[in-house]
Amino acid sequence: MTGSRVVIVLGGDPAGRSAAVADYLVDAGGTALILTGDPGSVDPRLDTTDEGPVEVRADDATARLEAYRSGAVDPEDEVLAALATGSDAPLAAVLGWEYARRAAAAGVWDVVMVDLDGDLAAVRRLSAAGELAGFVESRWPAHVRFASMAAGDRADTRTREAHRLSLLAGEVSTFLAGPVEVIVVGGAPDRTAALAALARGAVTPVVSADGNGGYRAEFPVPAPPTTPPSIEGDGLRLEFAGVRTVLRLPALLSRCTLVASHHDPVAGAVVAGFVPDPELWPPNLVPSGFADRSG
Repeated sequence: MTGSRVVIVLGGDPAGRSAAVADYLVDAGGTALILTGDPGSVDPRLDTTDEGPVEVRADDATARLEAYRSGAVDPEDEVLAALATGSDAPLAAVLGWEYARRAAAAGVWDVVMVDLDGDLAAVRRLSAAGELAGFVESRWPAHVRFASMAAGDRADTRTREAHRLSLLAGEVSTFLAGPVEVIVVGGAPDRTAALAALARGAVTPVVSADGNGGYRAEFPVPAPPTTPPSIEGDGLRLEFAGVRTVLRLPALLSRCTLVASHHDPVAGAVVAGFVPDPELWPPNLVPSGFADRSG
């Protein structure tokens, strides 16, 4: 990604995050944009005057949701209305990340800093793009969306909106999984940082053949999942005591079926077993008997 560096500060209290933001910018120098839900808590060490190098903008989720709905094919659609309800809804968080992505891509500032309140609440905001993408894919799979979009303006209204949401979630997911720095303030920073990495999709599984025609994938995690992993759209859904993440699967595994999983406490990983889906692989590449295993 070209443009500004992106730094996310989360956890602790407003004063702690404000100090961490100031420490980073004082050391880094240059110009910066701070996106925060609490503009009044910015550290006084930073020059935020009109002539200063630091600009502060309020995180206004309600305004972003209203703007997005106004540009929808059908602003009154009940599904879109449900997604846009509440400033803590996944769509609100995704729109906030899209704002940060565009600010960074503009390259106006040397650094774009995003101040997130709370620990688990901040992690949930990081996981919002995966949740939104999984929601869309589970109800309007890609092949359905693309087939419908071939009709152009005559395509089903809700499918067109689903396609728009999918594109938005995909761009934000790619942005967050990229070269983004995360600073954790407050207690349990290692665990929170690990959850944040999972939430933003910055975790790459180690994939190997299992010796039986299937595949074994290890996903590093900071704790055992609280519910069994499952497939949602093209991702693996993991839950950790209220935090839901959807990790995008490698192309190889997205054409397979999840058949088993367990937590390996020694490796600190979720180990998942996959077998080729006969409907998505050429018949000559699917070992005999796999039709039953993948079903």
